[in-house]
Amino acid sequence: MSIAIVGTGQTAHARRRTDVSQAGLAREAVVEALQDAGLTMDDIDSVVVASGPAMFGAVNQPEKWLVDALGARFKPVVRVTSGGGTGLAGALAAVNQIKGGAARRVLVVAYDKLSEGALQASISTLYDPFWGREFAVGIMGFSAAYWRARMDRLGHTQEAAAMVAVKNRRHALANPKAHVRKEVTVEEVLASRPLCWPIKVLDVPPISDGACAVILAADEDALAITDTPAWINGMAYYSEADNGADRSMLQSEPLQIAAARVYRDAGITNPFRQFDVAELQEPYTCFELSYYEGLGLCPAGGAADLVASGETAMGGSLPVNPSGGCMGANPIGATALIRLAEAAMQVTGKAGRHQVPGASLALVQAGGGWANLRGVAVVSSEKR
Repeated sequence: MSIAIVGTGQTAHARRRTDVSQAGLAREAVVEALQDAGLTMDDIDSVVVASGPAMFGAVNQPEKWLVDALGARFKPVVRVTSGGGTGLAGALAAVNQIKGGAARRVLVVAYDKLSEGALQASISTLYDPFWGREFAVGIMGFSAAYWRARMDRLGHTQEAAAMVAVKNRRHALANPKAHVRKEVTVEEVLASRPLCWPIKVLDVPPISDGACAVILAADEDALAITDTPAWINGMAYYSEADNGADRSMLQSEPLQIAAARVYRDAGITNPFRQFDVAELQEPYTCFELSYYEGLGLCPAGGAADLVASGETAMGGSLPVNPSGGCMGANPIGATALIRLAEAAMQVTGKAGRHQVPGASLALVQAGGGWANLRGVAVVSSEKR
């Protein structure tokens, strides 16, 4: 069975969407996805809601609120949450519903309205209460420790990370849905205010309100809906140890496991040469460097040279985050589904001003938890 994305939708992302409620935000993305697919809610068999931890939006069990707003009354509705990887985890749940025969057409909607919740307090409670919380201090402390460990061993310098910020923010200028559309220079990134060394203000994505929706269907159902489905040729989501002492600080092992599984399913043997475009969820600039290596786009220690070469910028051999990535918009519960939707738009030629010419094979990466959950997907214009 082959499963495809047959419709995508996104909101305009912003620091505060005061014009809509959380339910209205999700509905905005769903309406666009339904219009893109030429469907109505009557055609949808099941709904997967994906959003960040309840404290992010200060609403517990928010899927109940969304039922009527989405027109999902009397349909199966479940919610998935997994931090920054939530949207990809939700898409995988939808894939499994179709593969298991429970549904033929599944709507996935991912969102967060971070302007209404206690974001940092919520993130701090993600950790093991006995060992993790005091060390991590939100997500930034642990991320800074990851980056520092990779600086000397792998050459992930502050300058290389600054190049990621420059690239992705420049790409976001062409994305009408992006929250932040402002160019920066390497010098400005390096001179920006330190937050948790070596992380600085311009290494960090914005805090955004936003939503994304995709519609999935299989085989003949997909082809009956659209002439240009985006086929999911592989998708996987893996975890590793909860506590940092039990992990490698140099590379994400679940990322490598997920990539190996998905590459095998999709027939990928040379990812840098085979992929036309990549959408990677970069919660901090330093993580994109690590993902280059973990996904096999370059050897260990080669990420700084790769970003400096310009090959991951628009016009390069493998543009990474032509949408702007998280540096353009970061509604945390939706960011992973945005990566998947953007990949689908690329391989179907619907990405507008940030379209990569001729793109037919796309790589997607996202992760959640506190950097211990990692997912990968391959999206193609061709059914495998």
